[in-house]
Amino acid sequence: MAMTDFPLNHPLAIQRWSPSLAVEAEKKQYFRKFMGTDEKSMIVVKKELEKKAGEKITVGLCMKLKQDGIEGDNIIEGHATGEEALSFFNDDFFINQRRKSTKSKGRMSEQRVPYNMRKKGRDALSTWFSEDYDEILMCYLAGARGIDPSFHVPTTWTGRANNPLQAPDADHLVYGGNATGKANVGSDDTMELGIVEKLVAKVETLDPMIMPFMIDGEKKYVLLMHTWQAYQMRTSTSNNDWIDIQKQAGIRGKGNLVYKNSLGEYADVIMHKHRNVIRFDDYGSGSNLPAARALLLGAQAGIIGWGGDSGPNRYSWNEEKDDRGNALAITAGAIWGCDKSRYNGKDFGVVAVDTYCADPN
Repeated sequence: MAMTDFPLNHPLAIQRWSPSLAVEAEKKQYFRKFMGTDEKSMIVVKKELEKKAGEKITVGLCMKLKQDGIEGDNIIEGHATGEEALSFFNDDFFINQRRKSTKSKGRMSEQRVPYNMRKKGRDALSTWFSEDYDEILMCYLAGARGIDPSFHVPTTWTGRANNPLQAPDADHLVYGGNATGKANVGSDDTMELGIVEKLVAKVETLDPMIMPFMIDGEKKYVLLMHTWQAYQMRTSTSNNDWIDIQKQAGIRGKGNLVYKNSLGEYADVIMHKHRNVIRFDDYGSGSNLPAARALLLGAQAGIIGWGGDSGPNRYSWNEEKDDRGNALAITAGAIWGCDKSRYNGKDFGVVAVDTYCADPN
């Protein structure tokens, strides 16, 4: 009797798990709410290689015209400032395949537990990929790996896919309190509301200016702090002031993803916290003080792209039996790359904020 059979590795079976892996991974990604294809997004998604061959994406930036104009009927042709050439800078980044696999010991091991190993493998891989994206994006935006031992990549990691981590330039790095450099950060140079005012004064006068997010016609920025930095800020602010900060964000940010899970808003800066914000242990005159690098973020702070058929919503999915059919091995992967936006040797959409940062517990 003929029977319809969908054996292991049948293409229809694979497609069922590849999209579901993408859906689950996307839900868990912190930075997903900041991604978009337009230049108003914090992380700009580039699609040039999703359906084409290649490994490098180049992004151009046209600078503003700066020189004087011409009055009345004065001749503009050939004028030294009246005729101004457009000025362009470019940034580029590479993509590469990144994979992760999980494997059972064998059929007898699977027999002992009431788990669906394919589903458990999918769930575990979705968590891994979501964490991996967030950790790697955080490293690129900060321009450093830091010391967090929970990251997938080792502390010696310097980047992937031929995209090296790039430290902040001097114009895009500030310090907490009275500190003016890494070596003179002290235990009193912590995160506080005064830094927010300092950052606003900086980003609005930088050239080129960091592009804000436009929300209901108003210019906004995001300050992303480590959990311990957020604790320092809250405990250095009166309870009534902090309540007002939270209320303001709740009123203005209803339904806007930039406000989702935010701490509040102050001076047009929407404040967020995350455990993956990069930490260090070598600040201060003795190179032994803990610190963290918060990030003041605007539009086009980072760029990300996918290649092949992977895209942001699809992963490769492969299942095979090892040990002569005894052990189930599942491998998922995606071709992708990311980088911090940087033109003419300077960061474009991010200012690093280094402060003393210790575990309050």
